[in-house]
Amino acid sequence: MNYRSSEELWGSYASMLVELAKEHGVTAVGELGGGASPLLADESAWGFVPTRAIYDISVEEMDKASEHLDKRQADLCTPLEGAGGEYDLVFSKMLCEHLPDPEAFHRNCFHLLRPGGRSVHFFPTLYAAPFVLNRVIPEQTARKVLGVVQPGRLDNPLTEKFPAYYRWCRGPTPASLHRYEALGFEVEEWRAGFGHSYYSRLGPLDRLEQVKARALVKRPVRSLTAFATVVLRKPVSG
Repeated sequence: MNYRSSEELWGSYASMLVELAKEHGVTAVGELGGGASPLLADESAWGFVPTRAIYDISVEEMDKASEHLDKRQADLCTPLEGAGGEYDLVFSKMLCEHLPDPEAFHRNCFHLLRPGGRSVHFFPTLYAAPFVLNRVIPEQTARKVLGVVQPGRLDNPLTEKFPAYYRWCRGPTPASLHRYEALGFEVEEWRAGFGHSYYSRLGPLDRLEQVKARALVKRPVRSLTAFATVVLRKPVSG
């Protein structure tokens, strides 16, 4: 396990994906839940990959994204039709917490990959307090709270808020690892982050959160992570 601050984990995710793709000679990549602002839209970062596609359940969200991308409408929590094995790399960012059926989603990831391919996901984890709150309060109330802690976000069509379930979104516990392994994946890497910025407008509480995060990086408690990056590999024999 690799523990660090959530700020570092968030900030390094996009470059980590590009480095992983270059290291393993990726020629086809799929971004899952790419929606309105997919990472693959950055031509300067991803231009070296000839085949790039984004998947999302919402055509309306994908319509907001760059026109040069291959856009595929799909419910990733139901079995995907047709042949698999299209990609060397599939990934998501801030999608997993919104999945009503994470097991079906990760089975689809496995199906989409070529043998030896990687499935990479960045997601928030329980039991960080803001995500526990987001899970238990009504959605309309959650939107009001978000409007306070992140002013302007709900006014931006590229940063819409969607209902969150947080299923399979936990720290790097043995149970979490087993879920992926039971689907046939090898857990190649798990980067866990402590701390968050949701209290940034609440001075003393924010400072306390940052102190707590620094302490947890030094002495990790798996159940108290706030974010995770998980790298899963489909075995060559899979």
